[in-house]
Amino acid sequence: MLSLAASVVRAAQLSGIVVGPTEHFQPRDLSPRTRVILSGGEHTAMVMKDGRFTFPNVPEGSYLLQVESPQYLYPTIKVHVTEKESRAYMVSLGADWSNNDNSLQFPLTLAPRAAASYFIPREGFKLSHLFANPMMLMMGFSVLMLFLMPKLMANMDPEAMQEMQGMQDAAQMPNFEMPDIAATLAKFSTGNSGSSSPASAKKKQ
Repeated sequence: MLSLAASVVRAAQLSGIVVGPTEHFQPRDLSPRTRVILSGGEHTAMVMKDGRFTFPNVPEGSYLLQVESPQYLYPTIKVHVTEKESRAYMVSLGADWSNNDNSLQFPLTLAPRAAASYFIPREGFKLSHLFANPMMLMMGFSVLMLFLMPKLMANMDPEAMQEMQGMQDAAQMPNFEMPDIAATLAKFSTGNSGSSSPASAKKKQ
């Protein structure tokens, strides 16, 4: 009985209200999936229609109080529950856990910092994207060589130029001559006429 009474005495009740981004925001406009959690879900409290929430019988200890909402992003609150009192502090990103500068009063009033966004905005045009494109790099190199090659050729030694010309000629594919269809047909018709002329002469005799 004594241990049970001690545990009840050392438990505290944490309460507060979740509000919207403006004064005209009605708590009933909050998503029904909005809830308040302690230390990642160790304790959970649902948000009522008027925006209020309550954690009954919270044992002594230190907790992180967070609001899970699909609509808004709320700040994280650090809560210390002791036998005598409960204290709450605003948690700053990157701040030391022992930093207790931004103290809050109970019941807590939790206002959102920003609206939740689930979309990544499309990046605008950047000149650096052009230089990262392989096709643009190839085009730029071709244009650069178009202007530099005449200067390089003008300053090149004649023997080196002849050697380069020979390498280019050797690299080129041989040009296969296509047969002249008209000449082939002419030869074929001429052969037929020549072979048929003696036979026709014999018939006439």
